[in-house]
Amino acid sequence: MAEEEEEVPIGQALNGLDVYPLPQGWTALGAIVLVKCLDEEGHSSWAFRTTDGLSDEELLGALTVRTDLLRRKLYDAYTSDADDE
Repeated sequence: MAEEEEEVPIGQALNGLDVYPLPQGWTALGAIVLVKCLDEEGHSSWAFRTTDGLSDEELLGALTVRTDLLRRKLYDAYTSDADDE
């Protein structure tokens, strides 16, 4: 991402992709977005974006927690499938 690019509203940046809404009464303060895309040559690729206001510590913490939760979910699914055999 070039430094000179201007920020745009998240809905515009994601070209109309849908996401689940925040719980009622919550207010968005920042975001981490990992988007699966097709590049200009039609190859599958990933784009990573963050909003202003997130520190490196917050970003690392959020990604670490999410990774650990997903790892646990996948492990539980794997071990419960093995128990069914």
